[in-house]
Amino acid sequence: MIRAKKRFGQNFLIDQQVIKKILDSININKTQSMLEIGPGLGALTIPLLNKLNHIDVVEIDTDMVEYLAKKIPASKITIHQEDILSVEDMRFSDYSLIIGNLPYYISTPILLKLAKIKNNDADLFFMLQKEVAERVSAKPSTKMYGRLSSMLQYFFRVELLFDIPAESFNPQPKITSSFVKFTRKNLKDLTALDDDNYERIIKLAFQHKRKTLKNNFKGVLDDTDFSNLGIDPKMRAETLSVDNFINIENYLGQRKLSF
Repeated sequence: MIRAKKRFGQNFLIDQQVIKKILDSININKTQSMLEIGPGLGALTIPLLNKLNHIDVVEIDTDMVEYLAKKIPASKITIHQEDILSVEDMRFSDYSLIIGNLPYYISTPILLKLAKIKNNDADLFFMLQKEVAERVSAKPSTKMYGRLSSMLQYFFRVELLFDIPAESFNPQPKITSSFVKFTRKNLKDLTALDDDNYERIIKLAFQHKRKTLKNNFKGVLDDTDFSNLGIDPKMRAETLSVDNFINIENYLGQRKLSF
């Protein structure tokens, strides 16, 4: 019996109804190239192979790698035993679908890593902690909207599909999960002059969440700049849309203002 390891944040999906719901949510055809992150004991991997010719998986745990290698014919699966955060960006361009039950402790770094790989247009389907799912899909001027929302929504259309109760996993986590779809936007829609500077703008805007934009952009934007941008400097960052942040980045970039 293979036990879940706390250090890898493992919670194995065991609910067959949820597995069916996940498979029904993904539009799969036989020839698609899919990557699964953290397959564990293959709860999704095995049913996915009823719809796919082959699957690639990234799994860090040696015990899981050995289990999957025995359970699934080598002709059907390619197992990469490594840390997903260390996988070279260029390798992700091989896939049209990426799926995973992301360990809660590294879900944000994984999402940000994938967001910045612009030559990959795969649809992403992830199980996330419900709180993270609400943050990544939150709209401006709502309680959950923040830095992660505005970063990921620059690159993706984010759709919270359904919640997954704790009892669907073994061992049971202390929280509810959610299944979320990320659809990458077209490159032509990514209109910030510099994506790295867009991220810096987001960090600046949200550095002190309870402070006004005027305070957080002190020394970067003055009242005239805010007037030119059509933004009230007394507002807080959580009221701004992705387009607002793009406009700030482009405004600073075009004027070569340092920040």
